Amino acid sequence: MKAKKIVTLLVAAALTCGVVGSTTSVYAADVTLKLAHADAEGTIFDQGAVAFQEKLQELSGGTMDVELYRNGTLGSLSEVAEGIQMGTVDVAPIVTTTLANFASELNAFDMPYLIDDYDMAYEVLDGEVGQKFADSLQGSALKVEGWWAMGFRNTTASKEINGVDDFKGLKIRTQSSDIQMAIFNALGASPTAISFSELYTALQQNTVDGQENPYVNILQSNVFEVNKYLIETEHVFQVAAFLVSPSTYDGLTDEQKGWFDEAAAYATEVERAACENDNETAKETLINDKGMTLIELDKDELKEATKSVYDQFPDYADTVAEIQSYAK
Repeated sequence: MKAKKIVTLLVAAALTCGVVGSTTSVYAADVTLKLAHADAEGTIFDQGAVAFQEKLQELSGGTMDVELYRNGTLGSLSEVAEGIQMGTVDVAPIVTTTLANFASELNAFDMPYLIDDYDMAYEVLDGEVGQKFADSLQGSALKVEGWWAMGFRNTTASKEINGVDDFKGLKIRTQSSDIQMAIFNALGASPTAISFSELYTALQQNTVDGQENPYVNILQSNVFEVNKYLIETEHVFQVAAFLVSPSTYDGLTDEQKGWFDEAAAYATEVERAACENDNETAKETLINDKGMTLIELDKDELKEATKSVYDQFPDYADTVAEIQSYAK
């Protein structure tokens, strides 16, 4: 029986028995939350999800539980975000590229070479900028409980790329992001938005010559089988929001909200640590075990080549300036 039905029956039983009291005793009954994400078991997001599940069980003494729905079983990222809004999905980590459809200022995170390192990313996300983004999403019925990370996005290709000039004419798969496509246009490449599920086939059939993703995604999707070269561009730092449905959260008691918030904070710490560790491990595996050739490009050259992207999206100038103020 689903948690909402259990709660309804308990409320009815309490009223029938003439029990007078707050909903605290009622909501102390088992509550099961649905947590959805698009990745496989053991991935970065999944490690954060499991940490949230286990910590919430621990803090609540087993009165609250989390059902994990992996591999996009509850729909696409956009569909899950809509589920959060409607309350049909309770909790989910969703990347800002998707969430920009609900709060456009989140597009600023896709700007090239905006984030210098992990420390800067976390200072931005845990500070005033992150709170502003959270407030914007709250206005779209998406409550942010923490900011998660996927790490820096890097490029792979079937051909050797030793400098900006080598990007010219290459067909590169990107996310469905105008800014990310503009980055590769600025480099002289021909960007194409292709869904992640179709990425491997597109590379295998030479529909595209290369793609860009965090190291963990490159490893998990077996890109190394069809692309030999690993180009460390680190052009975008991928961010995600750990979301809860406002209707779900508002239905909890104050005590349950406290457990929820603490579990979410713990999960964020676990996920961020996993992001840094797993991306570094994936990079080493791709080079040492999967036969990819690492090419480190001149970052100053890449920054110079892509700086025109900022002029193409003036609407995000103020947000970009706020983020850049955190640079050391």
